[in-house]
Amino acid sequence: MLENSFSRRSFLKGSAIAAGAAATAGLAGCAGTGSSSNSKKKIFKFGQSNAKMGLDMQKSTSSGSSSIADSIFEAPLRWTEDNELVPCLLKEIPTFESDALTLKCELKEGIKFHDGTTLTANDVKYTFERMFLPATGAKSTYMYDVIKGASEMLAGTATELEGLTVEDDTHFTFTLATPMVTFVNNLGISYAHIFPKDACEKAGEKWGTGTDVIGTGKYKVKSNDDTNEVILEKFEDYHDGTPALDEVHYVYYDDLNTKMLAFKNGDIDMCDLDATLYAQYSKDAEVKDLITSYDMLGTQFINLNLKDGMGLTDKRVRQALSLAINRQELVDTLIAGNATVASGWLAPATPGYDKDAPAFEYNVDKAKELLKEAGVSDLKLSAKVRAGLNQKQLVAIQSYWKEIGVTLDVQVEDAGVWSSDWADGSLQITALGWFPLYADADNHMYTYFYSGNAAKKSSFYNNPEFDKLVSDARVDLDADKRAENYKQADNLLTREDYATLPLYWQKGAFVAKDYVLNAKVGNLIYHAIDIDIDTTKDDYAG
Repeated sequence: MLENSFSRRSFLKGSAIAAGAAATAGLAGCAGTGSSSNSKKKIFKFGQSNAKMGLDMQKSTSSGSSSIADSIFEAPLRWTEDNELVPCLLKEIPTFESDALTLKCELKEGIKFHDGTTLTANDVKYTFERMFLPATGAKSTYMYDVIKGASEMLAGTATELEGLTVEDDTHFTFTLATPMVTFVNNLGISYAHIFPKDACEKAGEKWGTGTDVIGTGKYKVKSNDDTNEVILEKFEDYHDGTPALDEVHYVYYDDLNTKMLAFKNGDIDMCDLDATLYAQYSKDAEVKDLITSYDMLGTQFINLNLKDGMGLTDKRVRQALSLAINRQELVDTLIAGNATVASGWLAPATPGYDKDAPAFEYNVDKAKELLKEAGVSDLKLSAKVRAGLNQKQLVAIQSYWKEIGVTLDVQVEDAGVWSSDWADGSLQITALGWFPLYADADNHMYTYFYSGNAAKKSSFYNNPEFDKLVSDARVDLDADKRAENYKQADNLLTREDYATLPLYWQKGAFVAKDYVLNAKVGNLIYHAIDIDIDTTKDDYAG
C-alpha cells in the first residue's frame, strides 16, 4: 500500500479522448507512443508536493515518490491505468508451478539501463537481496518476505536470498517459503523496481537522490535538485518503443493553493486537485471544464483502537459511534459530493465487495439506545490527526458524536509525529485514507486488519475468524473463493464487529490542460508513462 501524499477504475481526460485515441490504442505494458513531426518539443510539466523521501522505492512509501520513480525505474510487471497487470521487464506474466511455491521468470532480451549497461537476472537478484538487507531499511518488505530466505536476511543471519536463483542472464526463479497468490501482483508495483547492481552499489547511500537514479524506464534523469524540480528526458534506447515526450518536468509545490494558481497561470500542465479544494475549483470558470474525477480503490475511515484500556472494547459503543455519523452530509459538505458513502471496507472495484450491503445507517436515537444498553455515559475520547482533510473529518465527527453525549478531543500532530504514534499503537482514534496498490483485498485488508499487522496501526483488531478468512484467501488460487472469503471478512470487520468505521470511498480529481493527451489515473499514482502532448493546440507554448 502507498501513502497518499497528494492533497487509481479510471476515466480518460474527456477533452483529449478523440485526439489521443490512436495513441491510446497502442498502449500496453511498457509500450511507447512515438513522437510527432511537429517542430515543438513535447514538454510535460506536472505539479506535486515534495515527499522528501527520494526516488528509491525500497525506502519510500510515498505516491509522490512513485509518481516520478515509475517513469525512471521499472518492475518485472506493470499495473496499467486500467488496473490491468501486464508484462514489463518480463516476457510474460509468470504463473506458479503445481507446488504453488515455484515461480519461473524470463526477462526480455537486450533491455538497457540508462547508463548503457544491459539488464540481467543478476540485477534482479541483487535488487531483492538489497531489499532484505537490514542496512537498506526497506519499508515494504512485507510484500515480498515470503521468498525463501528473506526472513533470515531481514534478521541478519543470512546475506544471500535462498529463494531467488539465477539460471542465466534472462532466466531466474522465485521460490516461496509459503504460498501467496498475490505475490505475482506485487511484482507489478513500485516496490519491485529493478536496479542496476554496479551503479546502485557505487552510489551507496546517495542512490535515489540527485542524479544517482538509473533505471530502464522511458525517461532518464536530466537534473534533480531534490528540492524544487526533477527534469527527465526521453530515453532513446528504451526497450519498448519510442517515448512520446521529449521531457517531463516534476515541479514541487508544498502549498495546495499555490499549485493550483500555477496551473491556472500555465506554469504546469497538470496536477491533482486536492479534495479540500474540489468545491472551490469546480465553480471556477477557468478550471471547471478541465477537471476529471475518477474512482479510487481506497477508503476514508475512522480508526478505532481496540486495545484493552482504550475504552472502545464494547462493540455496542463502536456501533453507536458509527450510527451517529451522517456520512452523506460529510461527503456533501467536506468534498462537494465527490465520493460515495461506504457500505463496507472494500470499494466497488475490489473483488469481495458486497453489492447488496446497504450504506452505513445514520440513526442518532439508535446510537443513544446502544450507549445506554452498554451502560456508557459522558464518554470522553481522544483523537490525534494530521492537518488537512482528515482533520476536517474529525472536527465534523466531533459535532456528530456530541449529539449522543460523546466528547471527542481533536489534536493536530505533525505528520512525522503522527506516523510514529500510529505505528506505536498509541492513538485512541484517528482518521486516514487507506489506498491499496491494486484491486485486491489482500493488499487492502490483510495488511491492515490481520491481527499480526493491526497492532502496528493503532487498531489491535483480533478476530480469529477474520484472520482465517484472509489467510486462506492468500493461498487460494480460485478467484471466486478468494472473493467470497473477503466478502465475509468485510462483513465481520465492519458490519458485525464495527472494528473500524468506513466513511466513504473517495473519488480522486485532477486538472489537465486540453493539450495533454491520455491523462488518466488507475488508482492513486499520477503517471507520465502514457502521457502525450498535442503540440498543435494554440494554448501549448512548448
